[in-house]
Amino acid sequence: VKRQSVERSTKLKTIAAQLFAQRTSAAPQSDLPPQLALTSTEDSLAVQQLMIALNKGQVFGWKCLLPLDNCAIILAPILKPPQSFAQICRLYTEQNKARIEPEIAFVFAQNMPKQASYSEAEIDHAVSDTHMALELIQNRFSTAYQANHFAKLADGLSNQGLLLGPKINKQAAYDAAHITIAITQNNQCHSYLGKHPCGLAQTPIYWAVNYLAKCGITLAAGQILITGSYCGVIELDTDVDTEIDYAGLGKYTVKFSGLTDNDAVIF
Repeated sequence: VKRQSVERSTKLKTIAAQLFAQRTSAAPQSDLPPQLALTSTEDSLAVQQLMIALNKGQVFGWKCLLPLDNCAIILAPILKPPQSFAQICRLYTEQNKARIEPEIAFVFAQNMPKQASYSEAEIDHAVSDTHMALELIQNRFSTAYQANHFAKLADGLSNQGLLLGPKINKQAAYDAAHITIAITQNNQCHSYLGKHPCGLAQTPIYWAVNYLAKCGITLAAGQILITGSYCGVIELDTDVDTEIDYAGLGKYTVKFSGLTDNDAVIF
């Protein structure tokens, strides 16, 4: 039993080191060889924690959804500090396109200690601010590799960071089951009839806060939760002014700029 425990620990540390290294590559390859295949949620979440350790213990938030119908867990740490819409958004691109998901972000003003159980009212009280937000997406597996859910979970579910947009009214954010989202680039506007995948954007935070607590993980004050895209992944041009408009909630302009392997890691 002890030998199996040591072998598992070594395997998970090897996986974490490989996946973490891909996060600073413009052409990542998170593919796992057969001997490192992941087969359980427990191991995938353990790899996430090892990656947090490699990140000097820094966690800036979490992405989450309600568990899927097959009970698959959708939860991953955000390992880079959020970027501001007031600046150029630096990110790794695919075919020179920025891949983003329009979301609402929930900022926590107090610690949610581990090994506790929280009511919806307690969680609502802990949320100080809500913001427009874009999840920055990067597929780190090669197109030929058939990553299973456990590999994707360990790798962070394609998250490469977060763009934090303007603050929006908290009650309006809580009521936003649907948002019409307009994105304008090069004088061309594309409109999306956005619908939250879990009905309401706050619903997944109730599950995620309690799940993290049961796993012995404290959600810290200042951390941000994002809870699913209103219209899936959108590919946008880089190096042009981009207006993001959530109808009735707010809008802002940002410019995306692609990172390369020669760029210093600025996050």
